[in-house]
Amino acid sequence: MAICRPLSLSPPTSAWTALLEASTELLALLDPQGAIAWVNPAMARAVGCDETVLGQTLAQVLGLDAHDPAQARALAEALLARQPLQLSRVSWCDAQGADRTAELILKPLQDDEKLADAGWLCTMRDTTELTRSQAETVRVTERLARAQEFGRLGLYERELPMGKGHWDANMFRLWNFDPAQGAPDFKAFVARIHPDDRPGMDYRDSARVPGKYAKRYRITSPSGQWRHVHAQWEVKAGPDGVPNIIVGAMVDDTEVYELAESFNTTSAQLKLAVELGNIAIWRHDLRNNRIYYNDKAFEVLGILPRPEGLAIEEVRALIHPDDVPRVVATAAESLNTDRPVDMEARYRRADGSYRYVLTRRVVRRNADGEPTEFMGVALDVTEQVAETRRAQELARRLEVAASAAGLGIWSREPGRERGEWNAQMFHMIGRSPALGVPRRTEWLNEVVHPDDRERMRTAHAELRATEDITVEHEYRIVRPDGEVRWLVSRARHEKREGGSVQFGIAIDVTERQEKLVAQRESQAKSEFLARMSHELRTPLNAVLGFAQLLGLDPALAGSATLAKVRHIVSAGEHLLSLINDVLDLSSLESGEVRLDPRPVPLGGVLQEALALVEPAAREAGVSIEVDETDVVVLADRIRTRQVVINLLSNAIKYNSSRGQVHVGVRDGGDAVVLTVSDTGRGMTRQQMAHLFEPFNRLGVEREGIEGAGVGLSVVKALVERMGGSVRVESTPGVGSRFQVHLPRHVGPVGPDDAEPAPVQTVPPPTEAMRPPRRQRAGRVLYIEDNPVNALLVEEMVRQHAGLQIESVASGLGGVARAQELKPDLILLDMQLPDVDGYEVLSRLREQPSTAGIRCVALSANAMPEDIARATAAGFSDYWTKPINLKTFLAALDRLLPG
Repeated sequence: MAICRPLSLSPPTSAWTALLEASTELLALLDPQGAIAWVNPAMARAVGCDETVLGQTLAQVLGLDAHDPAQARALAEALLARQPLQLSRVSWCDAQGADRTAELILKPLQDDEKLADAGWLCTMRDTTELTRSQAETVRVTERLARAQEFGRLGLYERELPMGKGHWDANMFRLWNFDPAQGAPDFKAFVARIHPDDRPGMDYRDSARVPGKYAKRYRITSPSGQWRHVHAQWEVKAGPDGVPNIIVGAMVDDTEVYELAESFNTTSAQLKLAVELGNIAIWRHDLRNNRIYYNDKAFEVLGILPRPEGLAIEEVRALIHPDDVPRVVATAAESLNTDRPVDMEARYRRADGSYRYVLTRRVVRRNADGEPTEFMGVALDVTEQVAETRRAQELARRLEVAASAAGLGIWSREPGRERGEWNAQMFHMIGRSPALGVPRRTEWLNEVVHPDDRERMRTAHAELRATEDITVEHEYRIVRPDGEVRWLVSRARHEKREGGSVQFGIAIDVTERQEKLVAQRESQAKSEFLARMSHELRTPLNAVLGFAQLLGLDPALAGSATLAKVRHIVSAGEHLLSLINDVLDLSSLESGEVRLDPRPVPLGGVLQEALALVEPAAREAGVSIEVDETDVVVLADRIRTRQVVINLLSNAIKYNSSRGQVHVGVRDGGDAVVLTVSDTGRGMTRQQMAHLFEPFNRLGVEREGIEGAGVGLSVVKALVERMGGSVRVESTPGVGSRFQVHLPRHVGPVGPDDAEPAPVQTVPPPTEAMRPPRRQRAGRVLYIEDNPVNALLVEEMVRQHAGLQIESVASGLGGVARAQELKPDLILLDMQLPDVDGYEVLSRLREQPSTAGIRCVALSANAMPEDIARATAAGFSDYWTKPINLKTFLAALDRLLPG
């Protein structure tokens, strides 16, 4: 639109014309009725007018009738009343369609003002840039408040010395103080800090010296948990040089600490970012090629702050020569993308040392799309690089920090079906960004797991109903490929002028959930096994114990009753063997069994096993031949013996009358092959297919042969856990051959490995019963709350060990009685009604009069970890229930030889 020439019903004088036309303000003369009579060039350019405006009103030219009727009415009323008018903000669109604003002053003219026939002077001061700056300031302020809120940043001041304080809203929320009461005094403030972290003289001393300070500590939360806070403050002095005020900021680091516990490497890096504290910020002005830094950046470089910035040549001179090409390439890459670009380089400090600095930059462009500057942040990662030497991996992970941390960010305005996501949200749910953010209904019906949809609807309703309150919940999503992932969401509903908005973050915690589930399952199984073992062994202790005592009663010698007692003992031992096998199998399947692989001379293990199965072989009429061998395997000694015993027991049970068992050993290269062959019934191909299935007796359960079908399952699991394998060959009517392959040990064998474990051999049954032991010196104190167990052990000790014994039914009572009695041996149950066996042992060791008494744990808790824990606690031995009378008495003879 062409610039109009000055218009006038009666042109002003030439002097006034020259003056008004030269003015940079927007001027117009109106006739008494308010129609435009003349405008200066500045007004013509601003509103884009031509000769057609002659006779139009100012409201028509500015378009006020359409977009601001209230201002149009104000103009008309002022003209009618012939009163001056001032409008602080008038807006219109110029010839190019750009929005413009101005301050408008309408003034009636008098006759002596030498502007003939003109009734009004309109002056407009262009405020377009000021308006834009104010709008930008509002946006920046909102972003700062949002960043402050999501970053949990609180600001404060305190007058010195430790006087009145001034807090912002986030400080009150962070510290859980009532804003209505004002900022708390220093004493109340310190009381909320963890005792180990409370600032002492260091904090007060800082108030005496101007400068910047920082400290990390924990504060109590309303729930009683501790939150991590990073405090930074500056002590400022007055004109007299005396410190008079502290200003500071506090950042709530709790979430980062929690993430650090939940995630491995990535969480540690996020924690590192928090620990670094201040972030260096820099700006590269591409127009003058100078780089401007904040104080933290100058601190990293080790040079004094320079407000005028540094020339690009100066900065590149500080970069390590080997890193300059990468820096230049990164800058070029950034010019071709609007995405952040990360880079790591070494910078030389003033003292000549180099610091590793990780920078992230993004390019800013003008309205024409031309790059004007780089904005960036930098972190000093020197210590981390020096410690880990994984700088490239660190740079790559920080390049996609949000993705690596499983952190998605979203926002949505209520009422809108679609919101805004960052890239990590798309990656988290496996959705292409090209598909856009899913609608709310699509999110609930297609992304959220069906079992969690109703809960998510409730969470959304709760979020809409809250204000400035963080809502947190966990839920599952189903990715397009069918994978189910667990997410934690933290969201807030924030009301704004003219509307509201919802913000939130989402974190992928699938691994944490799976780990927790696995831990709970493992713990539950361990607790079940321990409880099952204890509950089954406790009644068996009474059954087997009293049956063994009856078997030693001289009055029953040779009677039919004695044979029945032996049946009770046999049945009880069979049940105990079944319990042990089931527990072993369950522990192996859950990974609870801990093996101790070491060099084991196989010959010694075979002899130990042979001694234990010989009574059963004699009774069955089966002969056993064992080859001599000096080979050494790498295995767990006790578990290897258990494997051999199980194989020999099966070879005896399923052998023929006057059958034979042969145990051979041969070299298998890297492995040693142990072979157990029998001349028994053998197995069919169909039976062998189910040989190692737990509780599968392969049909022999109907033949009256004792067993539970668990032994071979335990054998296979133990051998494989020791790095070996089991193979079987069998022919019906001929026999079976089991081959166990175990890793060979090459090298010397230590004396501890070569020493065979003592084996309690069981003599063949005879009609002659062991006579009662005569009385001998020795006092035993038994701490046991179960009266049946106490009665059983008292009978065994008095009648067959010849020792004095006294029982006490509580842990604390036992400690007191031990101090009075000073026995030679204390037998101690591990589960007592007041304190456990470990507490009893600890109290006994604390008293000089009882510290040297030998204590033996006697418990139905027979899990390996129970035995290991008791041994580590200082018990002299650990005897399990049910009690084997012969082993029990032999152990007493060994501890109290008389």
